[in-house]
Amino acid sequence: MTKYLLLLAALMLVAGCGNYPVDKDPVDDNSQPDIDTTPEWTTYAGLEWSTLSENKIKWQKAIDYCEAMDARLPNINELRKIIINCPNTEYGGACEMSDPDCLEDRCWSEDCGCDGSAESYSALGDSKSIWLWSSSSYVDSMNGAWVVSFDDGSINGNGKDSIHHARCVR
Repeated sequence: MTKYLLLLAALMLVAGCGNYPVDKDPVDDNSQPDIDTTPEWTTYAGLEWSTLSENKIKWQKAIDYCEAMDARLPNINELRKIIINCPNTEYGGACEMSDPDCLEDRCWSEDCGCDGSAESYSALGDSKSIWLWSSSSYVDSMNGAWVVSFDDGSINGNGKDSIHHARCVR
């Protein structure tokens, strides 16, 4: 009987030590940006653009991610320069959203997006599932920032606690 109790105790001890790491969902809001990697840079529209962040991250982490690369998060005007196939939201298009002149609710309209029928909306090859943070804060909400969605080439306001990808510029 003692032999079985010792065996049971040993098994429980081994099971208790089995704290194996669990893979995190890549869209987990606790994901760390991939600042350990060296991004490749692409020149487009007068700026150097980093590769897409590996993980979706919150707005402040996106700012920190870019600063760690000696770069910065682009503002909404700069992000509009990489939108293609949506004349309304391309830089200079009918959407009034601009930094610093028009960053509040009144600036957003139906002109700030397209119908999603184009094959691509990103000049840098981002897939339709990608949303990118801008450094432009949403004036009507202390906890909001403007983002670009390549699903339909739209510009949207979103909470800074949401998670999206980042591209940095320099």
